[in-house]
Amino acid sequence: MNKLDSTIGVKKIELLFAENIDFPSIDISQEKKSLIEKIRIKHLLWIPRLLFTRTYRALPKILKDIFFSLSIIHKSPASKMFARTRYDEFRILIDAKVSSMSLKAVPDHYVDVVKDTFNAGFYKTNLSDLSELDEIIEDVVNTTNPSHAGARPYFKDGKNEKIEGSYSAYYSFSKEYNQKMNKILQSDLTNDFNYHLSALAGYKCTFDDIIYSLSVVYGANSNDEMHQDTFSSVAKGFLYLQDIDSNNAPFEYLEGSYADAKFRSKETNRAVLENDSHSSGSTRLRGQKLQEALKKYKLQSFTGSKGLFVLANTAGYHRKGIHNSSKPRIILACGVKRKGVISKFLINLVAMVKFKFIQERN
Repeated sequence: MNKLDSTIGVKKIELLFAENIDFPSIDISQEKKSLIEKIRIKHLLWIPRLLFTRTYRALPKILKDIFFSLSIIHKSPASKMFARTRYDEFRILIDAKVSSMSLKAVPDHYVDVVKDTFNAGFYKTNLSDLSELDEIIEDVVNTTNPSHAGARPYFKDGKNEKIEGSYSAYYSFSKEYNQKMNKILQSDLTNDFNYHLSALAGYKCTFDDIIYSLSVVYGANSNDEMHQDTFSSVAKGFLYLQDIDSNNAPFEYLEGSYADAKFRSKETNRAVLENDSHSSGSTRLRGQKLQEALKKYKLQSFTGSKGLFVLANTAGYHRKGIHNSSKPRIILACGVKRKGVISKFLINLVAMVKFKFIQERN
């Protein structure tokens, strides 16, 4: 019997790479549908968001800075006028203050450890049994087409020079599979997990809010560069489906960098003023600036056994580590929805009031 026929999930993906066999591809022509057939109710709910985004793109740069200053889509100052001020630093400070409101809804016996998570910018734990995920992974690889999810085969330095041997594929899971995976994984989590997740996301959320994708990467890609995702806190997770050592692209994070509004805004403003549009949105650190950052903050390189689950606030600086392995790196990448500062404030305010009410009743 062929090894591939008797193997599923992660092991099968590793074998496909080892034997240089292409992944299964979906015949899109067999799934062609009319526009009416494709439309679902959920798609109609995207219309306000689409209009919001179109309005943002159409505005002059200065008006973007004024009217969208606290929006999650406004990653960096659009105009040089605002980049010469402390505009971005104040936005980061406001977001940090609003995000810290999530700590007000944490029970006293968890407060200290959750504060540590908020200040460091990451949290890690270990999940013991991932065997039930293999059938789900097998199905999603065989029935869906992947995307690159921002992991491009070139560095975002404007040169667009292709990185040889670079491979990135991100497979999305259905709503039903997301719910099933949450049910499988949450049995291993400690009672304080949701508080750590909320601290990193900047607003009250739970494990059930997490959405997953299967990430298969090989070689270098644009995520190898040290970068921040945006000015505002956002929680992402990385669940290792293999043993990951220093040669197999571990997730890496500059501890405490999220909280340093002065440093983060300075680098973003510099990119805007230098017309480095490739670095200003999700600000990149290169050369001397990267070396300075590595001296300023402790680099956390998350190596570990299969089942290591890392959560991070990716508004802090992070990257994919070096890949020198013959195997692809296979993980579940996950996260919760990004929220703007105003949405965070309202969610946290409600959570604080509820928490206070429950405390008083008890």
